[in-house]
Amino acid sequence: MPDDRKVLHEFKRNQEETLRISLSNFKGRTYIDIRMFYEDANGELAPTKKGVTITPELWDEFRTGVANAEEALQKGNLWHPEGAAPAAKPPDEG
Repeated sequence: MPDDRKVLHEFKRNQEETLRISLSNFKGRTYIDIRMFYEDANGELAPTKKGVTITPELWDEFRTGVANAEEALQKGNLWHPEGAAPAAKPPDEG
């Protein structure tokens, strides 16, 4: 669907799904796409309908929501259960 897509980050959500964050250009407009992918019959990642596409104009509002969610997790002591820190992995270059 997008004319151009650059994957910024992705990680396995579970055995069947991968969450991918990408920067997309479609019909001359730029979007951030946060979407679930599954492995198709050919072993390739294919997008599901589960996801959200955000315009740059709404990015600050989205970030505010994520910051509020992070604060709620921290207040509930749910941020990193059992002291496990998230694995930081930079996106592949290329």
